[in-house]
Amino acid sequence: MKVAVIGSGIWGACTAYYLQKEGLDVDLYDMWGAGNSRSGSGGASRIIRLAYGEDKIYTELTNNSFQFWEELSNKSERKLYHECGMLWLVSQDDSNYVKNSSKHIESCGHSISSLSKNEVIKKYPHINLDDINEIYYEKKAGALFASRCCKSVVRNFKANGGKIYIGEVEINESNLDKNHIYFNKKKINADKYVIACGPWGRKLLPEMLGKSTYVSRQEVYYFSVPNNKAIEFDLNSMPCWLDLNENNPSYYGIPFHLNKGFKIAYDERSTLFDPDTSDRIPIPDLVKRTKSYLYHRFPKLKGLPISETRVCQYENSLDGNFIINWHKKNDDVLVLAGSSGHGFKLGPGLGELVKDVVLENKEIPEFFDIQRLESNDKSSQYYNSQIKYNKRKRLFN
Repeated sequence: MKVAVIGSGIWGACTAYYLQKEGLDVDLYDMWGAGNSRSGSGGASRIIRLAYGEDKIYTELTNNSFQFWEELSNKSERKLYHECGMLWLVSQDDSNYVKNSSKHIESCGHSISSLSKNEVIKKYPHINLDDINEIYYEKKAGALFASRCCKSVVRNFKANGGKIYIGEVEINESNLDKNHIYFNKKKINADKYVIACGPWGRKLLPEMLGKSTYVSRQEVYYFSVPNNKAIEFDLNSMPCWLDLNENNPSYYGIPFHLNKGFKIAYDERSTLFDPDTSDRIPIPDLVKRTKSYLYHRFPKLKGLPISETRVCQYENSLDGNFIINWHKKNDDVLVLAGSSGHGFKLGPGLGELVKDVVLENKEIPEFFDIQRLESNDKSSQYYNSQIKYNKRKRLFN
């Protein structure tokens, strides 16, 4: 069977890897290559964790991904994954998102536990917990080095005999029933097609994805750390963290890594973004807001400068859940979309699932069916715990 995978972000790369590993003839296509700076899968790092509230399917897919990441990291020249745990800092009144995660995490053989403020202060005195209501520690969590991961997956895909082509893909969606998918103006011939183009998906497939997905901009900052206290903020000394806050952006971060700085970013999906034309320059008001939060939560960083910034994008579905569907016009074209800012960590688990769908005709979980978005009545706990959906929805009506 000949399979063409469009997009070498982490979803496309892992899908191509698993299909090639099964002995299929797989070609991978991308405009700029794996881990590039414009990709939704690019950049230095991502958090990987199991907590997903009641959304068990994500916990399971992430758990399935851990072994892949650990094995790939162990055999790679450069480290891809660092396990350091994760602190959930709950500043909102409702902590059900974390509490509801516990049973699903335990079913995977791991744990998430409640900590007192005194316990955390004793171990991490540089974190200000004055306005935190509850604290939880997730042991099986850490940081993935994103761009490295993408490149390593593609490198292993090629080592298994896969081929990657760099250039422009065009799709004539109105004639998709005739396999009108082109690479550098030449038709791509395959038995099956997997389209995983992240923020470009809605441009390539506007009929299918134009009303069910949107792209938002997110800013990422790396802050300098004190010269005499650097070890406190290092990836080897403290866990990743997330401030669960329903009223303000949910800030999260990764300790000092890859000599870039102390990473902080936020989850707020209200500003639309075009991956082809929008500038990737931080907005001064957002920088000011982030500094205010960071200096409050980590007082020892007060006054220290930003060492590096990045503007990336989320390719969101309207409810924050993934979209996996065969295209209505061609049941040989499988579309992956709506990674919604949380899809990187479970790329291997998703790639393996897609392999089974393509190769064994496995049924796609209903949870990922795009038809749910027609009524907007099924939204994940992940999404509702961090994003005011009804406020965002007005942008697209």
